[in-house]
Amino acid sequence: MMKEQQFWDIIDATLKHSTLEDDIAYDAFLAKQLDKLKERDIVGFQLRLMELRRALDSFDVIQVARQLNYYPSREVFNRFCNGIVASGKVFYEKVRNDPSYIATLLKKEPKTLKYCYYEGFDLVAPNVFREREGRGSDWEVVLMKQRRLSKIKDIVGQDLDQDIG
Repeated sequence: MMKEQQFWDIIDATLKHSTLEDDIAYDAFLAKQLDKLKERDIVGFQLRLMELRRALDSFDVIQVARQLNYYPSREVFNRFCNGIVASGKVFYEKVRNDPSYIATLLKKEPKTLKYCYYEGFDLVAPNVFREREGRGSDWEVVLMKQRRLSKIKDIVGQDLDQDIG
């Protein structure tokens, strides 16, 4: 799995180039950033995104998502969490460390949450991977292998620095 700081550095560089108001430009710049990485790091980016998104799964965040109609399904809630992650480390950590923060934003500054629904964010890494490896490449298998390697690394306590595929 990609180190968290590397993930945030990529997000920060992307936010410096474009905002979530133009998600097409955001996606394009993020894809260029990911295309510079090794295959395992592209997969690691996706795994880190999934972990960060999972950390947002709290009662307060779900309540705000429901008020915004971003919780009719798990998939829609994930898109809401995508937007929180894609908004950068500072915003993400405020929400994660104090879930009531997002409820306060909803009451005081609802426009702040306008771009927190980001459908395509979790599709960028798989698309970069497929463009590089070919449309027939099996993203899910590679993702599963990298997830297993990350779990083994956590258990063993070593960096298993090897390519996957």
